[in-house]
Amino acid sequence: YQLFVERSLRLLRRTGSCGLILPSGFASDQGSSFLRRHVFERTEVRTFTTIDNADALFPIHRGLKFLLLTFSTPGRTTDVPVRSGVRGVEALERVADCGADSGALSVPRTLVEKVSGESLAVPELRTAIDLRIVSAVSLGIPALSDSEGWAAHFGRELNATEDRPHFNERGNGMPVIEGKQLVAFRAEVNKAKYWIPKDQAARLVDAGRTFARARLAYRDVASASNRMTLIAAIVPAGTLTTHTLFCLKTLLDEEAQLFLCGVMNTYVANYLIRMRVTTHVTAGIISRLPVPRPARSDPRFAAVVSDARALTQAEDPGRLARLNATVASLYELARPEFEYITGTFPLVPMAERSLALRRFTGRGGNGYHSSFL
Repeated sequence: YQLFVERSLRLLRRTGSCGLILPSGFASDQGSSFLRRHVFERTEVRTFTTIDNADALFPIHRGLKFLLLTFSTPGRTTDVPVRSGVRGVEALERVADCGADSGALSVPRTLVEKVSGESLAVPELRTAIDLRIVSAVSLGIPALSDSEGWAAHFGRELNATEDRPHFNERGNGMPVIEGKQLVAFRAEVNKAKYWIPKDQAARLVDAGRTFARARLAYRDVASASNRMTLIAAIVPAGTLTTHTLFCLKTLLDEEAQLFLCGVMNTYVANYLIRMRVTTHVTAGIISRLPVPRPARSDPRFAAVVSDARALTQAEDPGRLARLNATVASLYELARPEFEYITGTFPLVPMAERSLALRRFTGRGGNGYHSSFL
């Protein structure tokens, strides 16, 4: 589709207007960042509407999303008129034929830059509450890769296709873990289908940054419509992973990794990630995720580490609820904001969400729950 966007820009007269229906990737894909920047710099964007095909508005796969984009020249976009989650024609019919979309959220370009960096990926904001939450979190908490935050970076290890000649199914060597063998907090090493001899692995990867240590990993393939989108766990030493997992490349100690694992498996982190995900949680997307970095002396740091460590051993609804409440407190959310966020996870049983809300004391209270003092 990028070819058609480029062609449309070249065909557009000096004082003209253009309208396109594009894959939603134009709003978020790293590969479209140059085109997005060009459109924002050289045109005035009037419509930036994400269309959800869940109700089969278009006669193709219902899991796909599209972007209705209109812009005019000359101009420059300082605020992006974001409208997300449109499913039917009726919502589009209500948009005026000319002028601004009164039903859209006016998202400052400065916020887009803060959320996604140089790529200018536009988050899928649906309500004024979304805009308020994302603005507060993005401006108050550094991104995961920022030097003033965790300075954490993720990358791939093996490629399941290119490195397949080195794999075996006889149990010879180290287990090779794929994305489907990673669940929240746990790597199911016993379900590995492939193994790789240690000497061959050492020729393919840096042992010190991979199989010689335990490291945090998360699943690449995901969807904003899944029960949870961001799924992370600690991969044990003596294993390797394929390209369907991203592993931590930064050398962080065990407690730091458990803290990040705990945060990444919560409602708040998933809520923030879903605004930028189509089918893959890329390293670029995860690098821009705002993640609190409290002092080690903060009781909430110890609480997150403790709960994450326990959840790596067994499921525990009470601990999971406390973890979610603690992390929401670290993001400095008010109760109505946390309640709104939990409501965006309809596939999670109401009982689980309600338990997290009951354990939560947000802004306006003491900032954390007495259960982990």
